Amino acid sequence: MTLSLIAALLGVSVCCAQASVTPPRVTIKNGTYTGIKNSFFGQDMFLGMPFAQPPVGDLRLRAPLSVNTSWEGTRTANQYSSICPGYCTNTCDNAGYPQSENCLTVNVVRPSTVSEGSNVGVVQWVYGGGYQMGSSWDIRHNCSWFVQRSVEMNDPVVFVTFNYRAAAFGFLDSQEVRDEGVTNIGLLDMRLAMHWVQENIAAFGGDPTKVTIMGESAGAMAIAAHLTAFGGRDDGLFRAAILESGSPTTENFLDVNQTQPLYDAIVEKAGCANATDTLSCLRTVPYETFYAAANDSHQWQPTLDGTFLGPEYPTQALQEGKYVKVPLLMGSNTDECTSFAQYGIESTEQLAAALAANYPRLSNASIAHIIDLYPNIPALGCPYGSGDGLLPSGYLDKQSAAIFGDILMVSGIRFFAQVASQTQPVWKYRFNQIPINYTMAGVSLMHYVEVAYVYSNQLAVDANPLGTRPNDLALANLMTSMWISFVNNLDPNYSQVEGAPFWPSYSSLSSPKNLVFQDNWLGTSYVEFDNWREEGIAFINSLGPELQH
Repeated sequence: MTLSLIAALLGVSVCCAQASVTPPRVTIKNGTYTGIKNSFFGQDMFLGMPFAQPPVGDLRLRAPLSVNTSWEGTRTANQYSSICPGYCTNTCDNAGYPQSENCLTVNVVRPSTVSEGSNVGVVQWVYGGGYQMGSSWDIRHNCSWFVQRSVEMNDPVVFVTFNYRAAAFGFLDSQEVRDEGVTNIGLLDMRLAMHWVQENIAAFGGDPTKVTIMGESAGAMAIAAHLTAFGGRDDGLFRAAILESGSPTTENFLDVNQTQPLYDAIVEKAGCANATDTLSCLRTVPYETFYAAANDSHQWQPTLDGTFLGPEYPTQALQEGKYVKVPLLMGSNTDECTSFAQYGIESTEQLAAALAANYPRLSNASIAHIIDLYPNIPALGCPYGSGDGLLPSGYLDKQSAAIFGDILMVSGIRFFAQVASQTQPVWKYRFNQIPINYTMAGVSLMHYVEVAYVYSNQLAVDANPLGTRPNDLALANLMTSMWISFVNNLDPNYSQVEGAPFWPSYSSLSSPKNLVFQDNWLGTSYVEFDNWREEGIAFINSLGPELQH
């Protein structure tokens, strides 16, 4: 691969150093930015534009504030900002990127042929990372191929990404946090970024009335939160949503009595235990002190605070119709279970104990019935389609994987599709393509592997490569095209891909259907009935309060 191509793929224009190239310019509400031109793709990129005041000092652990200043002349928007602080090892989403609390920025990529007045569709991406890590800089989410394909379809889109606060910086919870009304500030970061798009995207050529929010994993969970936020109030921030491997009921929401000891531990580590106002004290300690104090094993997540979310669990909110009614595209991967199983399970007693530990409100009767509905028959376990063999990690691990995968990922997506399809168009999928770096049938259809195909991202790295196999590229082209069709037409069936299967909407509860995305020895993409593991998933979906869903 040439250096010029690498630079282009990384989103760094190879022509930036050429004096003859005039950088793109855009004037938003606050002032004028100049971006960079990516001549390889024929795209304009505006990077690292603040959508909020830096959440530092006394603004740490507070809801974000809009940028309320304007400027004369021009400012440059030609490089990504630092990413928001997160917690992980040196091989995870935040590895290799500079971290800083001053991270609340937005990036816009558009075709160079698009400008103010073009009024094209808009994609606003929310990255995942378990609410603990991630960034808009992640090269696995390079959107240039996606945008390029939209131009080829003569249906161009503008693509928006942004950062939001994660972990304790964005989702701290305690009685003190609730009393001050500063819960869910990571979600509020996202909300403010959405408002920024409404105010400014027309200047880039996007249509603020044609915004689709799209996310994967925690990004999809966050989108679900925005669909149910404020009792399902529609603030006109988006007209459609795409949820990949995440739903309103994916996470289990903790009570304050569960989070208070965790907050107290951070306060103690930060040296604030004797402070009259511990939350104010946490705002005054150095960044390094707070970062280290919050670096524990707990994964901070959104809170049912009775304002942004709740007070009812999402299961109840959906049943009561408290969500924004927009067209939805959603789905999951065949073996989501392999990413979320409790491994090392050697007996039914151990499996029951693992369920009780992860979901302390589950009754013994519910645990027993779940185990009955997911018997320890290896051929029926996860990874699916892997035969009678056992996983080397534990005798019951395929059974465990099936149960935890359905609780965490699969059941909630089906439940949301069943409810939402009664009031709005819904399209549901199952991803069933093994990426190039896996060879064992079924094992690799895990969480996240579809993302490279959605983006047609030939720069995908590590555990998520797209590669250059013709069948992978063809499947990626189909998925990217269908996603673009959904963004622009509110229907994925205008993909302009020759021989593309028709994707039926998920409209009939008597015969709900998925489109299975694959292009391998099993055949090409096809439509299936969404009734596998029906009894087990239905029982899980009946346990909302017990699962804190």
